[in-house]
This record gives sequence, C-alpha cells and structure tokens, in this order.
Amino acid sequence: MKLFASIYVGSYETTMKVFEINKQKKIKTIETIKAPTDVIKDVLNTGSILPETTDKLCKVLLDIKSTIESYKVDSYAILAGPNIKQADNALIVLEQIKQRTGFSIEVISNSEQRFLGYQAVASTEDFEELINESAVLIDIGGVSLQITLFSKGKIITTQHLSLGTVAVSEDIKKLGTSSASFEQINEMVYKELEVFKTMFLRGIEPKYMILLGVQVSTFAEKIGSFSNKKVSVTDYLAFLNKINKNVLKQLESENDIYFDNENIIEPVIMLYKSLAETFLPKMVVAPGVSVCEGMAYNHSFNKKWLTAKHDFDNDIITAAWSIAKRYDSYQPHLKALFKLSGEIFDTMKKYHGMGKRQRVLMQCIAILHDCGKYISLAEASSCSYTIIMASEILGLSHKEREIIATTVEFNRKPLEPYESLSDRFTIEEYLMILKLLAILKVANALDRSHKQKIKNVSMRVKDRELIITIEANSSLALEKGLFKKNADFFEQIFSIKPVLKENKRF
Repeated sequence: MKLFASIYVGSYETTMKVFEINKQKKIKTIETIKAPTDVIKDVLNTGSILPETTDKLCKVLLDIKSTIESYKVDSYAILAGPNIKQADNALIVLEQIKQRTGFSIEVISNSEQRFLGYQAVASTEDFEELINESAVLIDIGGVSLQITLFSKGKIITTQHLSLGTVAVSEDIKKLGTSSASFEQINEMVYKELEVFKTMFLRGIEPKYMILLGVQVSTFAEKIGSFSNKKVSVTDYLAFLNKINKNVLKQLESENDIYFDNENIIEPVIMLYKSLAETFLPKMVVAPGVSVCEGMAYNHSFNKKWLTAKHDFDNDIITAAWSIAKRYDSYQPHLKALFKLSGEIFDTMKKYHGMGKRQRVLMQCIAILHDCGKYISLAEASSCSYTIIMASEILGLSHKEREIIATTVEFNRKPLEPYESLSDRFTIEEYLMILKLLAILKVANALDRSHKQKIKNVSMRVKDRELIITIEANSSLALEKGLFKKNADFFEQIFSIKPVLKENKRF
C-alpha cells in the first residue's frame, strides 16, 4: 500500500487529497482539504494576483503541508492550472509561495490539465462501457470548458470552448442579475454549444453525458438525487431546476453541511443545464472525480503501482486520424506512411534512442503531415502547423503538439538551425525533431507517388546501412528519384545510410 497526496491550485479553489493506493483496491481517498482561491477573479478583474490572495494561498498551502507531513505520504505532487499564467505577476507569486511554503509549484498547460482529469474519469469502472456506444465528456473549468465526443469507443473530436464557471460568474456580475442579463448570457452559452453540435455531432446522438468535475456530483451526493452517479436526463434537469442559493442555504442549516464557492452555483447550473438541453443524452453520469484523482492515477501508472486499463495512446492516434479525415487528407497514403514510419522507427530503435512516447509522436506526424493541403497547396506546411496547434488532441501536452507541428512544417520548409528555435525548444527537443523528421522524409519518399507501389517491405541495419528491401507492383522511378535526397538527410542525423533494394514484380 502507498500513500500519495495531490495538491492542485485551481482557478477558484485549492484542493488537496490524500489517497491510499492499493493494487487490489485501486485508489481510495482518505483525506480532502478545500479552500476558495481568488486567483482567476483577480486575473479577470485586475490582470494580477493581489497580495491578499497570495497571503491567503500561502496560509492554505502551509496547512496542507502540515497535513501531508502528518500522514507521512510516500510522495506528493503540487500543480497549478494554466490560468495562473495569465497574471502579470505570476512568476513573482510562484517565487513567493516557494520561499514562504517550500512548495515549488509546476504550472501545467490546458492540455495537461484536461488530460489529468480524463485519466481520472477513464479509470472509473464503467467508462469503457459508456464510450463504446456514444458519449460526450464535459470538463468545465473556471475560464473554459472542453468537450470530447466519443462514438463506438473512439474519440471523434476534442474542442475547447471559452465558457467556464468563473468567467460566466464575472459576466453575471458585470451585466447584473436581472432576467434580461441572464437571458443574454444564456443565449451566448446556447449559441456556442449549438455551433459545436452543428459542426461535430452530425449523425451522432450521445447516449451518455459524462460530467468531469465535482460540483454537480457533490450536490447530487448531498441532496441524494443521483443513484450510482447516473441519472436520466429528465430527472437530471429536474434536479438542476431545484438548486438555487436559498435551497442550498436551507440544506446547510438542516444537515450541518457547507457548499464551497457559492458564487459559482448559478454559472454551474446554467452551464450544465444548457449542455443537457443541447446534447439531449439519455443518461447523465457524474463520476465525482477531478484533476486530483488524475494526478494520483498518473503518478501510480508512472511508478507502476497500478496498470492503466484504458489505452490512452490509442486515444491520441484515433484523434489524429479524426483530424486528418476532417481535412480530407488522402487516407491510402497516410496509412502507408503510418506503417512505413513505424517500421523505420522500430528498426532504428538501437540507434535513435527514442522510446514508446516518441513513437506515438511519430505516428501522429505521419497521420497529420499533409492536413494543411486542405487550406492551401502552396502553403501546406504553414497551414499544417496552424491546424495541428489549433487542434486539441487529448493526451498530448502543448509541447508535444508543438513538436509534431514543427516536424510536419519542416517536411516541406527548409530546416531552421537551433539558434532560431531556442526560445521554443530545448536542445534535446530540437534533436528529437530532427530524428522524427529524418524518419518521416524516408518513409514519405517510399510512397512519394501516393500510389502505394511497394509491397512486402523488410528492414534491417547492417554495416551502418538501413537496408530497405521491397517488392514493387509498378515502376519506382519517382520514389527512387527523391529517395537519395531524403536518405542523405537521414544519414546526416543518424550516421546510417538508407539503401533501397528492390525485388521487381511487374
């Protein structure tokens, strides 16, 4: 048995959870501490984090530190959500926290935050059953929400919308609490959701709506309306219509309980209600997990304390294929390149020093390398970069997405020296881009005509040569003409020369 503590500094609250991790019983929460945090309110109103907010945050973190020390946890992690970076004085505040509490807080990107939440919900018992039909996973944060659409067990799309509980709450404050103001905000919310529905739900009717986050499930548990954290959409909407500040105050007094962050109750209800009325699922599921659980699962998977049941790498590949399909990339060529680049990667494993994660990036590069042609044949490289950077791929960090996009961009554009990219990548990341690019170029040369002429490919490394033996069903004049140039670049990167050997069959 292991003890792990997750500490997460979010947009509107700081949460600490201590988990008992057991291979048989999985993860069990044994302690929870929550405290309101005004970080995002300060940022939205002033652009900075105020001194009193920093003081309050430091006091909370010192209490948390005492708690995890008393539990003698085996390890802990402390993260902050991406919105803290919006503050003008974010670096100063993080340094003050380090000096006053001893905590070095890692600020994660939106992609990383959303993935941690996804890891938590994907580790629940019936997740696979839910997505095997059709489902929308809703992750509502303080500033934005993310919607992931599943159909037949596969990710169709992940989209980021600028709607969040704190952001809507601040809009309500600015416009006032009149019925006209609420109508304006409601109209804005419904409009954004209808755009998503029109563009991505074509022919898909989600059976389940999965709510990632603790707000609704906390209400449900305390009021007793949910059964096994699932409810019909009719009962769910009736449940939401009952909730308001007066109801919660009455429940507090009658049951000696306390609902945190009262100011976001109305935005939470507004958003969850509009989501249900837009998507009209048959069932609503509130697993009651959040980023903290995701941090615990992520740590447990990395430490081999637990084994992930869900294939998160396959989610990434599936999402990449969905993007390629959306931008009408030529599927036969992509499938050929996907296979060839994987074979080169595996054959060169002893020589390139990259691992399983980089292989996933290589597969995404193969799938997405031509997506920009949908917008412009002449500027395909730049357009591909823009598409990839603008597309949420659940499971990839922002930096990994940038590595994929840059590699794809350099497939057609001249390679830039490290000095030109040193503000974006470390030396190690730049070298990774070079290695992935070299593999892409050789694989692409083998199907340059986009006609899948080669069959029965075998590869081996011998005497500093990557010997690629193929059979062809037609002339390889075009492929051979371009192979040498790309092989030369490959040799510069790995000091191994690709050599093409053909067994003719036409």
